[in-house]
Amino acid sequence: MKSLLKLLMVFVGVLLITNTQAQNTGTTPYAGSTHAYTISKSSIAGTTLAWSVTSGTPGTEYNFVGATDGVTANVEWLLAGTYILQVVETRTDVTPACPTTRQISVTVTANTFDVVAALVTSATDCATAFNPVVDVTADGDNSNDVFGTTTREYTVSMAGGDLTKTWSFDYAISDIAASDKVTGVLVNGVAALTGTINVPANTTSQTITVEYNTNKNIDGVNGQDPNISIALTVSNGKDELGTPDSNAANNVATYIVNAVPATTGITTD
Repeated sequence: MKSLLKLLMVFVGVLLITNTQAQNTGTTPYAGSTHAYTISKSSIAGTTLAWSVTSGTPGTEYNFVGATDGVTANVEWLLAGTYILQVVETRTDVTPACPTTRQISVTVTANTFDVVAALVTSATDCATAFNPVVDVTADGDNSNDVFGTTTREYTVSMAGGDLTKTWSFDYAISDIAASDKVTGVLVNGVAALTGTINVPANTTSQTITVEYNTNKNIDGVNGQDPNISIALTVSNGKDELGTPDSNAANNVATYIVNAVPATTGITTD
């Protein structure tokens, strides 16, 4: 009885591992992905090729991307289901045409690929200041004083996709520069508030670091920053096969950064 129980546990474990490692392949694609299918033609000089899907509706369940008369056909699978992809090679130098048909079964599964933006620390916190702040020229002028660098980190993670595939997403940082006019804003060390991040295969998440110079607001009195929102918006998430992000509801993450006072240096009589 114990041996049987152990065998059942091993069997269940194998099923779980298989399920969690399901891959986005040409025979088991995710809906929304595009896959390439290739054959080698015969050695007969005069033949033509014709690719087709034997069932389903073009534009609703699948699309051919590009030509359907070459040795490779690219198919975008749109809807979960089981399909037969076939290619027919037909002679053009004899009558009858003596066709050869090859088929492959394709089982399309629902798209679970999900790109998620999340905060690393508390959603609301103070800006960073070096206390005490040094009055560089000891004249009470804030313009050349260094209050500190305020930094916030996000993670952008991929769930439900094929870990063996590369993936990518576009990002945009909003409010911090356009509305609040602070200076020295960097995203991952670069002055780019928008961009695209390409993620290597076997990598589930990326860290995005946003930083700016505390109390360097160009319009504020003494450079005083307002309370700032730093919103990260992720869009156009997809894997290397074009599988799109299936859930846009979790693609925005926002920090509230409460300003520290831009107190001037101390002067005296």
